[in-house]
Amino acid sequence: MVAAILGTRIRQRRREVGVTQAELARQLGISASYLNLIEWNKRKISGPLLGKVTEALQLAPDDLGSASEHRLHENLTEIAHLPSLSALGVEDQRVSELIGRFPGWAKAIGAMARSERDAVARAQTLSDRLSNDPFLGETVHRMLTRIAAIRSASEILTDFDEVPEERRKRFNRIIHDETRVLSDVGEALATYLDKAEDADRIVTPVDEVEAVFDAHENHFAEIDEAAGGLAHLLTDPRPISRRDKALALTKERLSPVIEDFIARQERISTAAARDRARRALVDYAAGAIRMPLQAFILRSRELRYDIEALADAFSAEIEAACRRLTALPIADDLPRFGYFRANAAGTIVQMHGLQGLVLPRYAAACPLWVLYRAQQSPETFLRQRALFPTGARFVFVARARLNGPSGFGKPRHYVTDMIAMSEPDAQHTVYAPEDSAVVEEVGPSCRLCPRLACHHRVEDPLTDY
Repeated sequence: MVAAILGTRIRQRRREVGVTQAELARQLGISASYLNLIEWNKRKISGPLLGKVTEALQLAPDDLGSASEHRLHENLTEIAHLPSLSALGVEDQRVSELIGRFPGWAKAIGAMARSERDAVARAQTLSDRLSNDPFLGETVHRMLTRIAAIRSASEILTDFDEVPEERRKRFNRIIHDETRVLSDVGEALATYLDKAEDADRIVTPVDEVEAVFDAHENHFAEIDEAAGGLAHLLTDPRPISRRDKALALTKERLSPVIEDFIARQERISTAAARDRARRALVDYAAGAIRMPLQAFILRSRELRYDIEALADAFSAEIEAACRRLTALPIADDLPRFGYFRANAAGTIVQMHGLQGLVLPRYAAACPLWVLYRAQQSPETFLRQRALFPTGARFVFVARARLNGPSGFGKPRHYVTDMIAMSEPDAQHTVYAPEDSAVVEEVGPSCRLCPRLACHHRVEDPLTDY
């Protein structure tokens, strides 16, 4: 419950039942001046006094606030900080009063903001796909190639009347064959574009596997349950040996579980998608063997989700601990994490998304993310307090690590691992930023970012802001 909503809700209810401030103060055994401070959110109220208030005003505990109102408060605070609203002077300090006095209007504003955010996400997905998807580029190239072949053959038949009959038949056959292929390519492109506009599109094998992982919130209880009983077989304390042993156990003992799971997934319809899903679930199961879920949850709470300490506690690599954090089940008392890995070229090579955080799948993300800055300081954890144009705030923690063989004279290549969490979830971790910590304005990508004055912009935005 947002404490500042309490006072406003008490004041509103007192007026509705026709009780004066002095009368209610006598029933509560406090002074009218103290009650006035409570009602104007200048004093906190809790414990026995809160119980007396609910009894005196005939309120249920939920009438004074709930977890949903806490989330609504966060959403409206984000809305108040939208760059597009900065010139309107939105009173962000009075969000609690709005919720307390006009809960219906507050929910309506929150719903409208979510609708706009969904529309932006859809626009980003469509723009990203149409601009950068290699499937689209390859398909258009195939169409142009077929059209060129048809045009060349038809021009020969049109411009030269004395073409021998045998060659004329061959050119007609070329036109016929190329036309059929062109028709198939056009049909595939039409289907692709229809699905590209769908927020739940499933077009490629990557889409099929991502759809399954998204549907399960990156948590597979049956695999965790089957893997948990194998942890005692890992006797070697060395991380690499434990990883190799866990992979061998997965292939030896958990393959039936994984294959049965894949067979039941309607979203996975192609052989390529099954192979990709199998690899992803093998990695998931190996992580579950090395870091059993219940033990990992308990240790994570004790260590406040410190990925370096968790990696040491379970003799695992940093990236393995990061991926395991994304597999935590949905629960009110567990923070949610996203995970991203980028190579030296800045390409996102692996990711587990986080609700509200949209990342381009093919185009480059915002270069201001600490994900890209980390390679300037290898083997060092960097934290970033990021503010998106929507007003959403996230905390990013990134670390670049050596990838490949090391030794004198050998080139050093790095990849960067980064976990992401919402700012409220970050409060449960060692990465919680201080109030004085710098808030950096970032974006998803240039095409969807309204910060027109950004010095790092390389593309014009998709729409005018």
